[in-house]
Amino acid sequence: MKKLILVLTYITVCHMVFAQEKEQMSILKADSTWAKEIIKFPIDWASDMTLTGFEEIRFHKNWSDKDSDAFWSIVIAWSVKADSPLTINDIESNFDAYFNGLMKPNHWSTDFPDPKVLFTKKDIEDKNEVFKGKMSLFDGFHTRKVIDINILAQQYFCKVKQTSIVVFRLSPQNTDHTIWKTLNTVELKSNVCEI
Repeated sequence: MKKLILVLTYITVCHMVFAQEKEQMSILKADSTWAKEIIKFPIDWASDMTLTGFEEIRFHKNWSDKDSDAFWSIVIAWSVKADSPLTINDIESNFDAYFNGLMKPNHWSTDFPDPKVLFTKKDIEDKNEVFKGKMSLFDGFHTRKVIDINILAQQYFCKVKQTSIVVFRLSPQNTDHTIWKTLNTVELKSNVCEI
């Protein structure tokens, strides 16, 4: 009986520590309608990525509804080790490797194209780099078809922590659609360089 209690106590403590660690890694703030997931880098299913750190993903409540204007509307934030801001090539190649790994499972389809990602630097805003991108990928989650997704991204560099933070906002909708206002309600926490 003592062993069982010890094992249950150990499992409970491990679960609490893991939950606390994930909460400490949270760098985005959003209302309760946005689902949340945190994933540590490197990722076994995206082995071509070269980043170390973590990502936080926020999913719009209708992101999986292909008939909704919010379909595939997601905010992704990377917090990764870097001694200088990531280059546009670093961002593009890692984003491509991420989605290439994510969409590869053969149970969705036996033959489909690799994702195609292209980022361009839009401008510098408050010393932070702004990027615009487009991605074409096989949507294995919902439609089982190739879809095009627009991406707006902004990079923040935390010099003291040697961390680059990149926030990606994704939607198939054109960037003048109202869904982008909704995506912009998900923001970085003010103490992001301290997390």
